[in-house]
Amino acid sequence: MTGRTHMAVGAAVAVTAGLAAARLADPAAASASLASMGDASLSPAAFLSLAAAGAAGGMLPDTDVATSEASRELRRAWAVLVALIALSLALYTAGVTPAGQDPFVALRWLAGRLGPDQLAGCMTLVAVCAAGRASGHRGFSHSLVALVAAYAATRLALPSLSVPLALGYASHLALDLLNKTPLRLLWPLRRGVCLGLLRSAGMADGLVLGLALLALLCSFARGVLGIALPWPPGLPTWS
Repeated sequence: MTGRTHMAVGAAVAVTAGLAAARLADPAAASASLASMGDASLSPAAFLSLAAAGAAGGMLPDTDVATSEASRELRRAWAVLVALIALSLALYTAGVTPAGQDPFVALRWLAGRLGPDQLAGCMTLVAVCAAGRASGHRGFSHSLVALVAAYAATRLALPSLSVPLALGYASHLALDLLNKTPLRLLWPLRRGVCLGLLRSAGMADGLVLGLALLALLCSFARGVLGIALPWPPGLPTWS
């Protein structure tokens, strides 16, 4: 599957799971039929957080390839950070920043909120990406060990996003299992596994991408906007 498909599926899986968890946390909603599930149960911020974490998890395994969409997005993120620091310095040097104001106030605020757990989580996540790059494409980063390590790292750094990121990561592995190229799911065992059902791109990729985007749209309409969606008669419900 292409990078955008992995990101869309990861986001859809994370949002759908978050919506289901919100429903099951409310006994009244859990016993309601799917046809009547139209009341909002996710805030826009929660929806965006779940989608972003799921999309990030969906593209993390492909950081093992320098030319992948995941690696390009990672480089863009670093470029934006460097650009913001350079802009702060330029404004400070040009005298645009008010006298006595620290141009790195935002960075200092962020650094002040980073404790040992957050630093350890970030370092572990970087180590997972580095190990994946060293082992080659569909190596360590496409294994169950890497999935657990990524979850543990995010659990330390950002606990609230650890589950949606792990779900996005798992969705990437599940989709790649359908591919014709083996992945070392059981690393450190050298033998790769695959089902050989789909190719990386083509009609199947477009279909999966479309379904993922449709799932995201339906989840947003039902879970955030509170729009009751039609439900075909005869299909099973929660009740």
